[in-house]
Amino acid sequence: MSGDAPRAGGHLDGHGERLSSRTALVTGAGSAGDLPGTGAATALLFAAQGATVGVLDADAGRAEHTRALVEKDGGRAIALTADLTDEDAVRKAVDRLAEHTGRLDAVVNNAGVSGDDGTRAGWDRVFAVNVTGAMLVARAAHPHLVRAGGTVVNVSSVAALRGFGSGAYGASKGALQSLTTDLAYAWGPDGVRVNCLVPGHLYTPMGDHGGDEGRELRRRANLLGTEGTAWDLAWAALFLAGPESRWITGAILPVDAGTTTATVLAMLPRITGGSR
Repeated sequence: MSGDAPRAGGHLDGHGERLSSRTALVTGAGSAGDLPGTGAATALLFAAQGATVGVLDADAGRAEHTRALVEKDGGRAIALTADLTDEDAVRKAVDRLAEHTGRLDAVVNNAGVSGDDGTRAGWDRVFAVNVTGAMLVARAAHPHLVRAGGTVVNVSSVAALRGFGSGAYGASKGALQSLTTDLAYAWGPDGVRVNCLVPGHLYTPMGDHGGDEGRELRRRANLLGTEGTAWDLAWAALFLAGPESRWITGAILPVDAGTTTATVLAMLPRITGGSR
């Protein structure tokens, strides 16, 4: 893979055996071009760590593109297509993966859409994909995850914690965090862990706005002064999906270089280059 990183892992070599013999499903994992989104990066990293990965996307061509990247990198993946608002299609996709490998150990609910245009239809569409879709995938996967002692990783956004004028997107991501804690409570007795990642301003196809100037502003707006990529989210997802996090559930983990821990006033000097 050219562009952001030549192979799985980004700033690190992502190859290993932490998910050996396991099966993972990643939603919204389709891709096109060289710059990976969080779903594609997660699928690539999980496969590089030994998992067979179900690459689920609403677009068959994008799902196949990521599957081919996984195979080129030496991993195993199966391309799956489903509209996450279609309960029957979701169940069939999940069952197909579980039947293909004989198990399902991890689900990463990464898929998300924005684009609330101020209409009721726009609002409903965002919630249908970002919240209801995640719920449908998790419920379809639940019996398989119980057998495997598996885990769910939901992907929220800092838009759920701070005002961005994002409308339905921020509200839906907040709802996804609430869904996380509720499922962690309900499914804990089943041995299924449910956690949530909260990514900040990553350099991804969805987050790439404003060209080079926008990238520089986003870099300077976090506490580390470095640019995050899809691989940073993928590594955090790997931890929550792997055996190292066996005693963690119901957690809401920011992956944002500290963006949400500082106030706008405190960050202005760093962003503008001035002094306090």
